[in-house]
Amino acid sequence: MLSGYGVVRSFCLFGVLGMVAVGTGCSELKKLRQENQQLNEQLSGLQQENAELSSKASRYESELNRLENTRRELEAKLKGTGATVRIKNGAVSVLMPGAVLFDPGQTTLRPQSKGVLKKIAGVLKSTTSGEIVRIEGHTDSDPINKQKDKYKSNWELSAARSAAVLHYMVEECGISPTRVYIAGFGQYQPLSDNKSKTGKAKNRRVEFVIVPRGGG
Repeated sequence: MLSGYGVVRSFCLFGVLGMVAVGTGCSELKKLRQENQQLNEQLSGLQQENAELSSKASRYESELNRLENTRRELEAKLKGTGATVRIKNGAVSVLMPGAVLFDPGQTTLRPQSKGVLKKIAGVLKSTTSGEIVRIEGHTDSDPINKQKDKYKSNWELSAARSAAVLHYMVEECGISPTRVYIAGFGQYQPLSDNKSKTGKAKNRRVEFVIVPRGGG
């Protein structure tokens, strides 16, 4: 049998152990609550991020649908002109082969090209009214021979061709000068390689890029 002292000692020992257990339990509970709070904050952050990503995806899909609808509409209206309508870097672009517009090495519009340009201008005025249009000139990689005294490089030649198209569309087709500007890319944005006549012909072109709202 335990003596009175032993009973008291045992009681005190159990008390101490109980207090330790209680203290340990409280500490663990506090730790678990902190971890739970952190997890809830992380979950909230992930939910917000997911909502933002979903919103961005929805806007992106909506913009793609808008571009594709515009592309199809322009393609239907320009059928038979020789124009190709494509989506280029987030914008709709009407592509005209250079051979339709210019003789080799020249910057004067071919007479037969003017009817095509009038039709393109009419479509741009009706379908994309108010939007900015960038008129791009592109060449193949062949160096300039016929007019090298006038044009230092294909940059100048491509810019001169896009300027010729711009002047005709503004002065003869009624396109507002506030809606258009030119860009000359020379041979530096090819659609095909420049190793064959077919590839070079694809690269010689003028593109009418309908600049996205807020773009440049």
